[in-house]
Amino acid sequence: SSRGKERKSRKSIFGNNPGRLSPGEPATLAKASGKGPFDVMRQTWEDPCSFNSPASLSAIIRTPKCYHISSLNENAAKRLCRRYSQKLIQHTTCQLLRTYPAATRIDSSNPHPLIFWLHGVQLVALNYQTDDLPLQLNAAMFEANGGCGYVLKPPVLWDKSCSMHQQFCPLERDLDNKEPAIYSLTIVSGQNVCPSNSTGSPCIEIDVLGMPLDSCHFRTKPIHRNTLNPMWNEQFLFRVHFEDLVFLRFAVVENNSSAVTAQRIIPLKALKRGYRHVQLHNLHNEALEISSLFINSRRMEESPSGNTLPASVLFSTADRRAAMVHKVTVHGVPGPEPFTVFNISEGTTAAQLLHQLLATTKGTESCATDYFLMEEKSFISKEKNECRKPPFQRVIGPEEGLVQLLNSWFPEEGYVGRIIFKTREENLNERNFFQDAREEAPASADEDSFFVQVHDVSPEQPRTVIKAPRLSTAQDVIQQTLCKAKYSYSILSNPNPSDYVLLEEVTKEPANKKSSTPKPSQRILSDQECVFQAQSKWKGAGKFILKLKEQVQAARDDKRKGLSFASELKKLTKSSKQYRGFVSPAVQLSPESPQSRDERSACSLTFSDMME
Repeated sequence: SSRGKERKSRKSIFGNNPGRLSPGEPATLAKASGKGPFDVMRQTWEDPCSFNSPASLSAIIRTPKCYHISSLNENAAKRLCRRYSQKLIQHTTCQLLRTYPAATRIDSSNPHPLIFWLHGVQLVALNYQTDDLPLQLNAAMFEANGGCGYVLKPPVLWDKSCSMHQQFCPLERDLDNKEPAIYSLTIVSGQNVCPSNSTGSPCIEIDVLGMPLDSCHFRTKPIHRNTLNPMWNEQFLFRVHFEDLVFLRFAVVENNSSAVTAQRIIPLKALKRGYRHVQLHNLHNEALEISSLFINSRRMEESPSGNTLPASVLFSTADRRAAMVHKVTVHGVPGPEPFTVFNISEGTTAAQLLHQLLATTKGTESCATDYFLMEEKSFISKEKNECRKPPFQRVIGPEEGLVQLLNSWFPEEGYVGRIIFKTREENLNERNFFQDAREEAPASADEDSFFVQVHDVSPEQPRTVIKAPRLSTAQDVIQQTLCKAKYSYSILSNPNPSDYVLLEEVTKEPANKKSSTPKPSQRILSDQECVFQAQSKWKGAGKFILKLKEQVQAARDDKRKGLSFASELKKLTKSSKQYRGFVSPAVQLSPESPQSRDERSACSLTFSDMME
């Protein structure tokens, strides 16, 4: 039929027939038969000089004008993205393209717009009556610049000076020789994350939305029945190649019902580094004033090795990287504040920052060679009892890039880095100080500290742990214990350390396992006795107890009274035994006699009364 012939002769917007030609096959511009007067009139209006060679409508589409726009169905646009990814990006560099939802979406749902944005499609029509994830993603896309409705495409999709221009394929799963950026995201806590449910068990789901190679999903552990101020403090690491079109989605999910109670989508480029509060939105994308997440984020780059290059360099241009503004914190700058924040660019070196610092800081009018910048890495001890390592310090070279230095710090390896402003004199004095400290280290090796636990400090504080030198006496430990327990009301009434003593209580392990549990032995340490030596002699479980001298004296008096009472009771029992031996031979009655029974009962009563 004529309709079938017209369908066979239909061409794609790239000049090829997608059903007949392969992606690499060259297109032949064949004229379509059956021109109408409207086609000739349109061609004449566009190009008045070409009256003798009128073209068909398909030829006009293959050579479009800047004001021409093509509208494609969602399914047709997806087929073009899969089959002609790079050609579609090349077409959208100088042409407008629009997609709209398929007619089969009778529930007014929306397609995911990110796949079309990655291929340079400028207009993605959505059903605004449905508040779903694509509509929330569309709002986040235009939220960064105030919602003006226009967002500049990434340079790799249109700028010829970009290294990956006309070589970028968003659907690729393997990008060789491209080192991704590493992002660290920590979900610290939340505030009123479920406004409609105060007894729920919330957890946070994080979705990294971008090209398929960069997309990933994370989930925190649920916090049981706490939506007011849940604490997660969980860290996640993910790699990103194409950072210009990556979005972070935070969703608060109720663990029992799996219902999303709040959400927020933020472009990765708009997320500021460091500790931030992220305000949450409801499912209709309306801001919740008192609901937020407290997060910490940072960006890192591994040093490229071999032929690999950072992906951020390949997907951007030199002019754009030079225009980007970074912030660096410098410690030790003269002034009222302990640190100062400076703005730097991608290519700022240490010498340029030092020159900027000397020009803006008062009191540094001397020669620039007297100052330098130092990198310091302070190691973080994971355990409290772990010995702290000395910080690593090195002088930053004058031509060393500061942005590369900041991106090379990895706090996940157990250290925190910072940049310090130093003078040559300070550095020389510090070297002499450390050298003297190393020489004095063997002499003071015997004065290492140790930990001691003191019990019964006060009714408000049952025990405390202090760190004291090994040569500390009992009075020294008592003084440190009282200083640590100043908030106690009972300690405030007796602040004098000489009124207290340390009571040592040691429970020795029994030699035989079948024997009964041994009783602890107690003794009072003298005021000048070394506590460390006493603690090192323990062969079992032991502890130190803080006692008032009055309490110890009263306990001694009670013990003496108990000993005297026990001795008197012993004498009384001896006399009763003698009386019992004197009476028993005189009274010898038969067991059948009732008189003997009465006498026995009376005798037993008299003896019991005597014992009492």
